[in-house]
Amino acid sequence: MIIMRIARHRLLASTLLATLVGCGGERTDIVVDKPQSDAALRYSDVSWATVLRENVTDGLVRYDHLAEHAEPLDTYLAILADTGPETTPETFPTREDKLCYYINAYNAFMLQAVLVSDVPGSMHNTDLGNPDHRFRTMIDGQRRTLDDIRKLAMQHAEGDARVYLTLCDAALGSPPIQSTPLRSTGLEEQLRKTAQRAMDNHALVTIDHVEQWLLVGSAILDHAEAFVNQYQKRTNAGSASLHDVVVHQAGAVRRQWLNTAVGYSVHRIPFDRRLNHWGRANQSE
Repeated sequence: MIIMRIARHRLLASTLLATLVGCGGERTDIVVDKPQSDAALRYSDVSWATVLRENVTDGLVRYDHLAEHAEPLDTYLAILADTGPETTPETFPTREDKLCYYINAYNAFMLQAVLVSDVPGSMHNTDLGNPDHRFRTMIDGQRRTLDDIRKLAMQHAEGDARVYLTLCDAALGSPPIQSTPLRSTGLEEQLRKTAQRAMDNHALVTIDHVEQWLLVGSAILDHAEAFVNQYQKRTNAGSASLHDVVVHQAGAVRRQWLNTAVGYSVHRIPFDRRLNHWGRANQSE
């Protein structure tokens, strides 16, 4: 067992507890100090909205700025520790309330994991394993991994495959993080726009006319059956393909271009493991 204490400049001190969980693997427990006030006893996503507004640009994260101004992130995580669908169910009466809670919790926790990892070049280093299993923190009264939160989000998604596109695992090859919290009011429109942005994103959907391939990112291809099933239910289509899904959910201009790939075979876009760091992604090669 390894115990270490990390203090980040202008951040609340965080305690990291790493314990052996498998052959050559460690799990890190992230403990965020609670605010002095009773704010953590009441759920609010105001601090999360501040994090996103001040640190997300074009789906990328300004981690350097976040590391210097992370008090709102620590505040939001402290709120998540003591509130949630299980701990304070009266605050989350609907399926939409619960779903938004877990989506926002996942994305906030992932940002914190990047910070305590000292903003690496990639959170998906093959030697370290999937970040969904490497970290735990207190969410809704229980210590949970990112994978635990992802599963809870998908449980409340009730088959809505678009929810996969709201969960950003801090890589350029994953769905981009949104600049506003997901909220239960107007959720359907938010999910529609999220799916459209994903289908319009060349990192997630593109075409190779030479090979006659429709190229699709892992966030979509790994859940192709769920996307197709949802499309069939919503359109009453007797049969459907992944091409039908991406065309249906894309924007009007993009839809015309994707229709030039009718009959193409579907292939995977290699996953870009690089950190979704605004400063690094916008530097010249």
